[in-house]
Amino acid sequence: MGSLQRFSLCFSWKRIVCIFFLPVILSGFAPRVKDKEDLIFANAQLQPAQYRFNWSHLTPLKLMDRSVGLQTESRVGSKPYFTLGGHKFLIFGGSIHYFRVPREYWRDRLLKLKACGFNTLTTYVPWNLHEPQRGKFDFSGNLDLEAFVLMAAEIGLWVILRPGPYICSEMDLGGLPSWLLQDPKMILRTTYKGFVEAVNKYFDHLISRVVPLQYRKRGPIIAVQVENEYGSFAEDKDYMPYIQKALLERGIVELLMTSDDAKHVLKGYIEGVLATINMNTFQMNDFKQLSQVQ
Repeated sequence: MGSLQRFSLCFSWKRIVCIFFLPVILSGFAPRVKDKEDLIFANAQLQPAQYRFNWSHLTPLKLMDRSVGLQTESRVGSKPYFTLGGHKFLIFGGSIHYFRVPREYWRDRLLKLKACGFNTLTTYVPWNLHEPQRGKFDFSGNLDLEAFVLMAAEIGLWVILRPGPYICSEMDLGGLPSWLLQDPKMILRTTYKGFVEAVNKYFDHLISRVVPLQYRKRGPIIAVQVENEYGSFAEDKDYMPYIQKALLERGIVELLMTSDDAKHVLKGYIEGVLATINMNTFQMNDFKQLSQVQ
């Protein structure tokens, strides 16, 4: 019994010593980073401030001066980059689609996006859900786009909005409402009169809700996508300029952008609108065509 007690005391004493010295031991295994002056830091987080980007002041609730929105800039000797409010800004964007997440979980999902290090939320807007029947619009409950965007701002996320009207997003008909097909002559994603009239009525309801949420209106929306991957469809050369004009005429003032796969970017871009590409894997060759239109 006495030897067992002595063993217990000895074990406890050794355990205390190990716990005390554990942080010292583990620090020897911390990642080491060399800066330009060959100074070694035991932890990458301890590097001098000039080698870190700090965007803590570039959040929707902290950035007060909204005179200059998201822009692209290029200087001699450096690669092109984004600026926000005149500050150099790197977009870390992640997608959460409000219409796919129960409203009760919105805050949880947005907080997790923020915790992962993202500073920007991207989301589509599904026409087929917001106008399930011609002329009957729904922006309530789980489809309350405005509440979702404002919640993102409250959490500290900027927003890139992708309103379509076609969004793909692995939805039937790419998010276009099925009632469009009641017109036997309908030609989707073109300037066909029946399609344009339907888009105009939808945008009248949608964009009026989006305008107050823009960056320059003190909202979190810093960019808006024009349609979605039109280059792989490209049935009407006048269609993309029409969608661009429809957004501008209804009050969209933030940076406009297009998004296509690398092979079709030349068919989907618009003059004066930032062209971007989608890729599953990073391939330098994918940027060749993009560089022609950026």
